[in-house]
Amino acid sequence: MWLVRALIRSQGQIFFQRATLSGLVVLLALTVASPWLAGTAVLGAAVQTGVSLLLRRPRSVSAHRDAADGIHGFCGALTGCAALLACGPSTAALTWTVLGSALCALFVRVLERIRIFTWLPMLTGPFCAVNSALNPVFGRWHQDVSAVPPFEPIGPLPDLVSGTLRACAQVLLTDHLLTGLVVLALMFLAGAREGLWSLTGAVAATALGFWILGGEPAAAGLAGYCGFLTALALGALFPPADAARAVRLIVPLAGACLTVPLWGALQYTGMAMYTWPFVLTTWAVLIAQHRWARREVARAAS
Repeated sequence: MWLVRALIRSQGQIFFQRATLSGLVVLLALTVASPWLAGTAVLGAAVQTGVSLLLRRPRSVSAHRDAADGIHGFCGALTGCAALLACGPSTAALTWTVLGSALCALFVRVLERIRIFTWLPMLTGPFCAVNSALNPVFGRWHQDVSAVPPFEPIGPLPDLVSGTLRACAQVLLTDHLLTGLVVLALMFLAGAREGLWSLTGAVAATALGFWILGGEPAAAGLAGYCGFLTALALGALFPPADAARAVRLIVPLAGACLTVPLWGALQYTGMAMYTWPFVLTTWAVLIAQHRWARREVARAAS
């Protein structure tokens, strides 16, 4: 029962949600896109959780608690999604899922030894790093499909709505409209703040994406999914401490918009994008906030 709860909660932790119900909703969203997608997500979470606990023997109470809450499984879940969507249901996808999830566990353990990560959240950084390295390794088994479908404009508002819903789905590396709707419902189920910030970030980044990146990536949700995550993180989870209301509103929105040109810039590197724009933007903002807070404390003490 403990393992089942851990694997379910790992899915919810993709969206910073600990509740078992949230994990079940994420599994529903994955199943809507593809039952195979849900299966590899659970497999990846199981591998990362198992290896993480092995690396922490003798097992501490905190490690056991974090594993039960899905903290040590969500990067593996995303790895399973990345592998399946790249290679389809295949031995290559299975191998990638197992290997990548185990490496995520190892990489998290290494990062825990670095001082900055005693206060800076790792977010999906381990997932991005490991799978950016593995993506070209499994390149020969990639499916020959276009990552961005052809864009045929319907109208400004329908295009924005469609792009926003697909952006919600792209957090799970798919562009299924119904998956996006379920994800959005999950965020409002988690709370009004979570729902409003994730929706605002997705809408703002998608709208900016149509202008900066063009119709195809924006309509496919590729312009908005990192804005979704960045606004959620900076607005609902790590808001600026003791800041004015205007700052607490501007920082998450500006962060969400910043992911759009960053996505465009990283695209030219040829690397797998995953959630790098979200990770890099959020880290940069949190480091800046941390340094500002320390400076203010030093100034008050002097």
